Amino acid sequence: MALDASPPSLAALYAAVDLAARMDAEVVGLFVEDTALLRLADVPCAREVLYFSVAGAPLTRASIEAQFRAQSEQLRRTLEAVAQRAQVAWSFRISRGEVASELRAAAAEADLLALGIAGWSLGRRLRAGSTALQIVASSLPTLLLPGHTLAEKPHLVVYYDGSSAAQRALLAAIVLAKAGMDGVTVLVEAENEADSFLSESKTESEDIEIRYVRLDTAESLPAVLKAEKGGILVLGERTLLDRLLPLEAFLGDTEMPLLLLGS
Repeated sequence: MALDASPPSLAALYAAVDLAARMDAEVVGLFVEDTALLRLADVPCAREVLYFSVAGAPLTRASIEAQFRAQSEQLRRTLEAVAQRAQVAWSFRISRGEVASELRAAAAEADLLALGIAGWSLGRRLRAGSTALQIVASSLPTLLLPGHTLAEKPHLVVYYDGSSAAQRALLAAIVLAKAGMDGVTVLVEAENEADSFLSESKTESEDIEIRYVRLDTAESLPAVLKAEKGGILVLGERTLLDRLLPLEAFLGDTEMPLLLLGS
């Protein structure tokens, strides 16, 4: 779990602890001290301008490192409180380096990386941060959170086009639903309604609620997702984001949590 104290990052913290509690797993919080900021502080003309202020102050390595210490301690305490309340095992790590690289290295040892979509990006419209975009381009299993926490009992939404990636996404959603989520919604293109794998999944998941929604065309997916309030979109591969639903458009149109399975 990547932490930077931004609202989307804190949403990722709560989501990670919630999933860990459901799956009897452990949460590891990671705070990365960004070396790019430290290099910037070495530039003599660098200045720091605070929110809602026009006054600037010299940006120094000492001030940045002090902010690192304060933020990391705040996040460690928050993680400790949330994890203990949920009775989830937890640990907290601090590393220094390039943020996306440090996250990829840490996530290689984990089952799932949870992080906020937007970080400290400003503006009314939610935009993907540079770190989130780099992580999405990798093959890591990733849970991306907008600036709000998960619903108390979220449901899983799966886009199904008959591909092996869609089958993996449906199986993963069924596993999560059995762990206490609020059922699964399967968005099916008309040509795949008679798919044999769908029929088998109905038989294997009789103890959970599965709802099927027909998509007339794949292009209607963004409009259908807007109606799926409180859901988590589960995708088996990232190519769908390029082919049908670019990440920036997805964020701006739905603000829905996104679970991307690894390759």
